[in-house]
Amino acid sequence: MESLQSFYILVLLGNIFPSAVIAARGVVPLDSLTFDKVIRNHKVVLVKFDKQYAYGEKEDEFKKFAEQAATQSDLLVAEVGVSEYGEKENDDLRERFGVSKDDYPVFKLFKQGQKEAIDYTQSVTSEDLARFVRLESGLWLGKPNTLESFDKLVVEFLKADQDKYDDFIAKAEEAMNVVEEKDQLTAKMYVSTMKKIKEKGVEFVSSETARVNKLLNEKVSDAKKAMFKSRLDILASFTDYLKKDKDEL
Repeated sequence: MESLQSFYILVLLGNIFPSAVIAARGVVPLDSLTFDKVIRNHKVVLVKFDKQYAYGEKEDEFKKFAEQAATQSDLLVAEVGVSEYGEKENDDLRERFGVSKDDYPVFKLFKQGQKEAIDYTQSVTSEDLARFVRLESGLWLGKPNTLESFDKLVVEFLKADQDKYDDFIAKAEEAMNVVEEKDQLTAKMYVSTMKKIKEKGVEFVSSETARVNKLLNEKVSDAKKAMFKSRLDILASFTDYLKKDKDEL
């Protein structure tokens, strides 16, 4: 009901201000006049092509992602609202990039210096959008309970041959000793995960994720829930790279 009410409000605003674009927090609206200027002047731009005044679960997930991405200065999140009526605003952009109305919302990643955009083909969730941008751009978009320096170590660790694992575990332990006190437990989780992967293989990540998810669904204290969520965020840093590696095979 709330989503339906929001839709009617947006339609009403659209009738009163037909050329107005209501953008979500952290999202830059683009049109036929501004699109190329904006794209070529930013390192990485994620653009959502959608009907004007979009609403619903996918839009909510996009908004969550946009707020998370706002802390990354090299990433711009933008949207092209396409009108099917009247002057059909931005329909030329839809046609230019081969976007079908039946596929809304459509996401494309533009990287400075590259002519072709990268299409997003996964489900529309804030987590999957963040994973896509991280893997395709190399930019860090950390989850709430992760550390940028350790996420970078994770990538190096998983890229390395197994006989080099100890070197990266040692680097992680050194880094753990110099992080702020509030991040000590988080850093320790990274190190313990690396050690478990060395001992049990990369399969440990998926089995541990399943185990922690199961624990999270049980009756536990709020403190335990917070700890489990932190653990899942850190495991996701490992999963992201492993998923990309698998997709490229």
